[in-house]
Amino acid sequence: MSRAVHFGAGNIGRGFIGEVLVENGYDVLFADVVPTLVDALAAQSAYRVITLDAEIEVKTVRGVSAVLLDSEPCREAVAEADLVTTAVGVANLASVAAVIADGLTRRMARGVASALNVIACENAVRASSILREMVWSLVQPEVRMWMEAHVGFPDAAVDRIAPNRDGHATEPLDAVVERHFEWDIERPAVRGELQLKGVTFVDNLEPYLERKLYLVNGAHAAAAYAGYRRGRQTVIEAMGDATIRRLVEAVQTEAVLGLSHAYPELTAAALHQYAQTVRERFGNPHVVDSVDRVGRDPLRKLGGTDRLFGPLQLARAAGASTPGLVRAIACALAYDNPRDPTAVELQTRISAGGVRHAAAEISGCTDDAVLDAIAADYERVVGGDWRLFAD
Repeated sequence: MSRAVHFGAGNIGRGFIGEVLVENGYDVLFADVVPTLVDALAAQSAYRVITLDAEIEVKTVRGVSAVLLDSEPCREAVAEADLVTTAVGVANLASVAAVIADGLTRRMARGVASALNVIACENAVRASSILREMVWSLVQPEVRMWMEAHVGFPDAAVDRIAPNRDGHATEPLDAVVERHFEWDIERPAVRGELQLKGVTFVDNLEPYLERKLYLVNGAHAAAAYAGYRRGRQTVIEAMGDATIRRLVEAVQTEAVLGLSHAYPELTAAALHQYAQTVRERFGNPHVVDSVDRVGRDPLRKLGGTDRLFGPLQLARAAGASTPGLVRAIACALAYDNPRDPTAVELQTRISAGGVRHAAAEISGCTDDAVLDAIAADYERVVGGDWRLFAD
């Protein structure tokens, strides 16, 4: 049986990537930094996936094992693996890179000829490329030459909501996920043969990365930031607010105009259907996601190519007006959640230099018309004026 090493045994690791790999015949070894989680997986060799839909499905995933991430057995496993995947969060890739670098060095020394693919399944643009550069910086020149021929780092786009376990999980290892999932892998970077049922292989990942980031993450952020300003506690509560729902629809409509203009392979009809499916997912009564969790780290989410400014730039390049995205950005700038350190920092920046300056500094936007519109809408949002999308 083929062996996969998966870094990160959290809800996405177990409930998404691990499940797909087991269904494709892989013997999955999880590597994680939490000793109790590792011990439980190693002892039970199985866990349950609870899928939340109109009907709740409970399935047992068997034939798995686990080791501590920075352990000797983990490094040995990488040296002998047939596939390596991650779901640890981009901020934690550096520690994974060190283990992979050591495992690849051992693999080369042993003359392992079979190809290996390393796929970072993170909520970030081209995370596998980021991981490759980290690994590249840690290995010797001869290992780099060997990697060129034997190791692929294909970028991927992944999408599956892992909601709060409360009310659904009854066992410590239970993973709770929604029904929908998407895993797209960029084919040209794959080394050797890699076939995975349930996974889509594409020649150019960029359109799919941006489609997910703008139509899923951007819409999610818009719902959370507007929901926070309007006193909603969860995304599903926010989506039940007609004003917020229209805002989310406007954000997606504007993003569709930009995406279909930039990428002819993404038709407007298909994108609108994708966006509607996303809104239906946000309304899943079993998937309760707090606006605090979805809205956290507004400084990152207001980046120039991230989920709000990114689609705004594409839409304006297509000649579209962007009142929805401007309103969503204004809501993000007005996110003054005292429980979020980055939201506190954001408000400090706004207090020091004004909202227009803060928006320009965080996003890199230099378009005066856009910045003026954002600043004006910010004042409306802070003042409680929702007339642009009023009932």
